[in-house]
Amino acid sequence: MNNIKFTKLNVRAVNVPLKKPIIAHLGTFKEWPYICVDVYTNTDIIGRSYIGPYLVNQLPSIVKCINALSSFFINREIKPFDFYQEGFRKLALLGYQGIGLYSLSALDIAFWDAYSKSANLPLATLLGGDLKPLKTYNSRGLWLIPLEDIDKEIHELIKENEFYALKARIGRKTLKDDIFVIEKIKKICGENVDIMTDFNCCYDYDTALKRMLALDNIGLYWFEEPINYRDYESMSLLTSRLNTPINIGENFHGPSEMFTALSAKASTYIMPDLMRIGGVSGWIKAANIAEAFNIKFSTHLYPEVSAHLMNITPTAHWLEWVDWADPILMDTGYRIKNGHYHIPEIPGTGIKWNEQIIEKFKINI
Repeated sequence: MNNIKFTKLNVRAVNVPLKKPIIAHLGTFKEWPYICVDVYTNTDIIGRSYIGPYLVNQLPSIVKCINALSSFFINREIKPFDFYQEGFRKLALLGYQGIGLYSLSALDIAFWDAYSKSANLPLATLLGGDLKPLKTYNSRGLWLIPLEDIDKEIHELIKENEFYALKARIGRKTLKDDIFVIEKIKKICGENVDIMTDFNCCYDYDTALKRMLALDNIGLYWFEEPINYRDYESMSLLTSRLNTPINIGENFHGPSEMFTALSAKASTYIMPDLMRIGGVSGWIKAANIAEAFNIKFSTHLYPEVSAHLMNITPTAHWLEWVDWADPILMDTGYRIKNGHYHIPEIPGTGIKWNEQIIEKFKINI
């Protein structure tokens, strides 16, 4: 492994049109914003990462924070985990959640990419894991679209890469509408399809309980985030009253929040988000906590990097697949076959920019 030093940072922002608009309880999104990070070194190695902080207007503040944090590491030998620990301490006055953590995650992922490239190994291999195929579900569609469009959408999603699991967003106006979507998936895909469902925090406790009890024996794989994600006490009550597993975690801001949720028995499964959990270093901490609680650990977004990390996650469960970032990425060889995600055997995380598309959708920061 070469001793590589961090010499320069390049940060860009894009707002990429989605192939399928996101229509959710939280709003409708026709584009998705990304921050793209390049960590240059004293060699020809460049570490890369991207994060997608949801709201385009928030990008400038996050970019400023990334630049500020990076100044502590310039001209130093890259040691990703040590950098993470130091960077986390630097966030004390700003706060350990939100913008500060997102910024640290963006740098952390890029540092690990550079570090594994310097060893000429895929990230999963560098961390002591293998490149095993990972079972994955298609999460890029079945938003709260009109019911008359559901049939066509299911056919399209299940044919992509021979998926055997789909996610549907529910919490529609009526129980009948939710049942219509679920039964339509079963009719088209067969009884062997796994159906994940997501409420996107749309209900209060009483409303959630009523709707979930009505759907409890319909054969769903999990309910995701039925109520406010911070209400661990109410989430624990829901988990104890239902047969269908509950999954939360995309809004855990760092491993400590995950520990709090698991201590409260707030869900059956968890699905941390790479950006919000603290990048690669935060994920490693979270994976160890999940093992201690013996709770199954799925992913949220960022399939390119999350796939590597699932191979060192003892309680690894499902990989969530979306194609939202595909336009800004070059095809470096990942494939989905028979419902499993296959990682390319190349050094690093596999992130490589499509510069033409980045330039096309670049925005001022």
